Amino acid sequence: MSTDVWFLAANAPFDEFVAAFQPGDAVRDFGEGQTLLHRSLTNGNLSARLAISSFLLDEGADATALSGVGGERNTVLHALLGRGDHDVPAEAPLLRRLVDAGADINHFSGRFRTPLLTITRQAKFSDATLAPFYDVFFAQSHLELLATAKDRRSVYESIQLMGEPRRSDLKARAADYLTARGQQPPETTAKE
Repeated sequence: MSTDVWFLAANAPFDEFVAAFQPGDAVRDFGEGQTLLHRSLTNGNLSARLAISSFLLDEGADATALSGVGGERNTVLHALLGRGDHDVPAEAPLLRRLVDAGADINHFSGRFRTPLLTITRQAKFSDATLAPFYDVFFAQSHLELLATAKDRRSVYESIQLMGEPRRSDLKARAADYLTARGQQPPETTAKE
């Protein structure tokens, strides 16, 4: 295995990465749960991000892998959605593929919280822009909007507490999701 493949996953174009890739690299743990899939999802070049990540999934990369240091464990969804730049229509199929491959949509990370909250906290993207990502999350029957983190605030509460009119579509979709599953959306108040 080339020692460069780790660097290349996050920094190189597809062809350069593939030239360094060796069989087995896709399933290798590079320490602390870090995988090439985690790295490729942070590649600053959109076409490389999509191509390398798809290639790694084709090669058997584990979409359920958790990476991180010191108890801060992140999913591949956190890696993808934590980026500051997105082409949502181009990335939504990759997001769906990761979820279909078992990436945990409900995993709480201390820094990022859940994958859904990771993307919704990026203020530069409107609800309309993020709609294809939202579609992936709300299509899942196991999205846990009432699960709470260490601060005892649920995902639903965190969404509802986002300042108006920010995320008004997301707020409505979250309430509708709960109602459609026979769950009463809770009243939300700011916590000290």
